[in-house]
Parts: sequence; structure tokens; C-alpha cells
Amino acid sequence: MIIGNWKMNTARTDAVALAEAVTNIEHQVSTRVGICPPALWIDPIARILQDSRILLGAQDCVGDKVGAQTGCINADMAYDAGCAMVILGHSERRARFGETSKSLLPAVAAVLETGMFAVFCVGETQEDRESGGALDVVAQQVRPLVTAGLDLSRIVIAYEPVWAIGTGLSATCSDIEEMHGTVRDVLGQADALVLYGGSVSPGSAVEVFSAEGVSGALVGGASLNANKFAAIVAAWEQK
Repeated sequence: MIIGNWKMNTARTDAVALAEAVTNIEHQVSTRVGICPPALWIDPIARILQDSRILLGAQDCVGDKVGAQTGCINADMAYDAGCAMVILGHSERRARFGETSKSLLPAVAAVLETGMFAVFCVGETQEDRESGGALDVVAQQVRPLVTAGLDLSRIVIAYEPVWAIGTGLSATCSDIEEMHGTVRDVLGQADALVLYGGSVSPGSAVEVFSAEGVSGALVGGASLNANKFAAIVAAWEQK
């Protein structure tokens, strides 16, 4: 599974052109490829993707059905617009808006209720890594999903070390393998889908995908270039 997170990038014309280019990426039926554009571009991009195998997702949603939530979208809106997934708990939102795994549980439940799947982000800071607490921090971020009794089979975990996002740095294969193993141990599911994110690029993808237990990637900046995104998809299929 390779998912592109466009974050707060692209004007409408650029978004449409990029989505059209992504639909031309050749990939095997067994490889799930998706993109998560800014919320304003979900509708026009849904029209572009409707006859393709590219999945569409939102970058966030709230758990409420309706109400006084200025600027927010809920899971039903994302689903109605054509989304198959929603990213939740990205480190940028955890840091800026104070989101926690516990506070995100209503949103996760709402996403699953629609039939979509959730891409739930976890990851440690550089300070956590240097202090030796990385595994405990990520385990604590994952554990609320288990205690809440959610359908874990429809939750994809995206492990993104915060210190690697947008920096060009990447965790070592051994670090990735250890963290992905910890995530699966906490979930109690050996076959859980666990993606890696954090400056995934055509140059780093081959090494990242060589790590045991990696189920794919959540791609940031490189997903804004169709050729780079295609190269990452190709690297996944050639691993």
C-alpha cells in the first residue's frame, strides 16, 4: 500500500493535473495506491479517479455527525465525497492542535462506521529516540485503539518518526523493523498493515522496503511529483 499525503499543497489546477498523472501510474492489482489531497480538492479529484484503481482519502476528519465545528469535515462528508480512507493523528496535527490517540478515537470510530479505513499515524520525536523511549511512546499511541475495542482489521498504522518527516532523514532498517514489530505486538495482530513514513523518496524507498514487516509507505513531499510517486510504487513492487 502506497499512499500520498499532499498536505496543504497544490492550487486547484495543479491538483487536477497531478491526480490525472497519478491515474496513469502502472501498478499491480494487489498494490493499493491512494492519494489524500486537501479537502477542497476532494470532489474534483473524485471525478478524475472514479474509473481508476487509485484510492481517494481525506487528511483528517472529526468524529461528530453535525454541529458547530467551523472549518471541520466529518467522516460522513468524506465518504459521501468519494473517499475510501482518512488519515488521522498525523504528527503535524498532534503537535499543532494537541491531538492525542485518545481524543482521536471518536473520529476513528466514525471513519470505520462509514466503511472507510483509517490510516492512523504514530511516531516518536528525536528526544524520545535519544532517550531510549521511542518504543514505549509509540506503544502508548497505539494502545488506545485496542482498549477501545475498534475493528483493528480496518485500521492501517503509519509509523512516521517525527524527526524524519520533511528532513530528508530516515530511520534505519533495524529501527523500522523493531518499531513495526512493537506496533503489531500491541495490536495483537501479526498481519496488521503498518506503513512507514518520514521523507520516503525514490532514493530511500528501496532500503525502507527491504525492512521486514513494512506494508508500504505514507509518502509526503515526493507524492507531489507524479514521477517520484510512480518510482516509489515501482520500488514497492520490485522489492
